[in-house]
Amino acid sequence: MPPLRATLSLLTVTIALAAPLAGCGRAPPASPAATATPAAKPVAAHIAWRQGDVEDAFAEARDSGRPILLYWGAAWCPPCNRLKATLFKDPDFIALTGNFIPVYLDGDLPGAQAWGERFGVRGYPTLVVLTPDRREITRLSGGNDSVALVTALKRAAGRRAAIADVLQAALQQPRSLGAEDWALLADYGWEVDANRLAGEQASDALLLRLAAQAPDPAIRRRFTLLALATGHDKAPLDAGQRAIFEQVLATPAEVHANRAVLQYAGPDLVTRARHDDADGKQLGSDLLAALRADADSPPQADDGLSLALVDIELARQQQPEGPLPAPLVTRAQAAVAAADQASRTAYERQATLSTAAYVLQQAGDDAGAERLLLAELPRSHAPYYYMPDLAELAEKRGDRAAAIEWLRKAYEGAEGPATRVQWGVLYVEGLVRLAPDDRDAIEHAATQVIGELATQPEGYHQRTRQRFEKLGATLDDWSRAHHGADTLARLRQRMDQACTRSQSAGETSPCAQWADSRRA
Repeated sequence: MPPLRATLSLLTVTIALAAPLAGCGRAPPASPAATATPAAKPVAAHIAWRQGDVEDAFAEARDSGRPILLYWGAAWCPPCNRLKATLFKDPDFIALTGNFIPVYLDGDLPGAQAWGERFGVRGYPTLVVLTPDRREITRLSGGNDSVALVTALKRAAGRRAAIADVLQAALQQPRSLGAEDWALLADYGWEVDANRLAGEQASDALLLRLAAQAPDPAIRRRFTLLALATGHDKAPLDAGQRAIFEQVLATPAEVHANRAVLQYAGPDLVTRARHDDADGKQLGSDLLAALRADADSPPQADDGLSLALVDIELARQQQPEGPLPAPLVTRAQAAVAAADQASRTAYERQATLSTAAYVLQQAGDDAGAERLLLAELPRSHAPYYYMPDLAELAEKRGDRAAAIEWLRKAYEGAEGPATRVQWGVLYVEGLVRLAPDDRDAIEHAATQVIGELATQPEGYHQRTRQRFEKLGATLDDWSRAHHGADTLARLRQRMDQACTRSQSAGETSPCAQWADSRRA
């Protein structure tokens, strides 16, 4: 995703790795949770979400013995809207949620960021299954396809063992685990782990240890593929790792099981595995062919977009600079047009259109991306989500004033306390980058963002805290380079005041540490 968009939602740009377990085939055409309830039992019309009522939900879980299904999302988040457009409307999935106490924790609800920090959820959407005594059974990226989520949630519904205990047994006594235990670990959303399981250990190293212990070859290959995709080490693949990559590509069931990681990290793995340009071209062709053969039937609105991005990334390996081949650009534009036409509801469009615009940008059609986004603004229930992309396009063509104006409009239009902080920080960062000598504008905008704390008592947690920490570092660097020490001093004072107003009675607000840490 574009640099500005990358700051908005980790899961908007991160991979949905918790795909169906390797070795499993496609789901039948029937609804994915068809066996969730007896046929004679009436099916609810919607999921009985508890809207942010977490403590009451745990009390009910203790009384009923059912686990908690915690869904962490936001109104503007594309994959969240995909869930609302598809899985959350499926009658059989709705019936499946009857096995849980379902809690919808919107990131802008009062106290939501504090709960997000407590449960270690860092990106939208994330689903966490917890026992009534708050032990985590599993967590999943909400960017998965419907079959993947249903498979994982059906597996988790009947369990009460904490995932941490399963992990330790896998590492220390692997023979004590059954197939369902290994499946739970393979389903786990490692990309949204936030070091809950890995702890101080790098997740890729942990995944490689699991690959060495797993009894099933397909699961061993999955763990290895996950490790290669999530690790920071981008060294060339060794012969064994390349063989695993090739084995997955040659096995349709494993392509389907690992589709998300292949879409996201496949081109990078091609680069790291290839011996030369010709070899890389062939390996890239194998990757594309495997993904195309696994395409849904009928295709989803964004399937073609994902393939177009893989196609473009592979082409850039062969031709890093200059315009892409015309046939490739035409294919990308056709994929965007198809996705645009297929996305009819508000949820579908919010789930798809930002990716469509990004495909056009990657294909070199910035004008087409801008037209698409501008046309979407009056249709969207969260138009502010697209405005940072419009700002980036304006900045790219050298129109700094227009870029700043789009960022300002995005901040003004953002809804919800945590969201307003997020978009407000984007605006201040844009001013610092594009108009660094306009100290008055920077101070005014930063003051406004700091003022947002007054609207969210006990809200200085998780994403809000992370954004303010980033803002503090940005302003500190700016003040040193642009003689802004006096401005920064006044902003620190305002931050102290905002922290005092937002803290709970008798407690020291954690946001006070922002001002203190900047003085250190």
